[in-house]
Amino acid sequence: MKKVAILAFQGEKNCFYHALLNTLDMKERGMDVSLIIEGQATKLISELIKPEYPLHDLYKQIKEQHLISAVCFGCSKMMGTLDTAKDECLPISGEMSDHVPVGEYVLAGYEVVTF
Repeated sequence: MKKVAILAFQGEKNCFYHALLNTLDMKERGMDVSLIIEGQATKLISELIKPEYPLHDLYKQIKEQHLISAVCFGCSKMMGTLDTAKDECLPISGEMSDHVPVGEYVLAGYEVVTF
């Protein structure tokens, strides 16, 4: 089975939209896909939880399917969304100096795609 880790790093809504769309598309194609929310993208967490936010429904689908494998501890703390991520019960990762160790995904056979 093809393994893909989607690294959402950009904070622009359009880039994050593509990360969400591709996460769902790859899952539907039978791939083992994981979404990692890093960098500037962590600032969108507080918006994603709002039902009126345009990306809310995609976020909800991905969350319900447990496709989010990590939210960066350091970046979400810096962006002020760490508590929201915790309230959403999202998996927080900071094992690499407070950031997500992407190398673990590579060693586990994941291809990393960055948005």
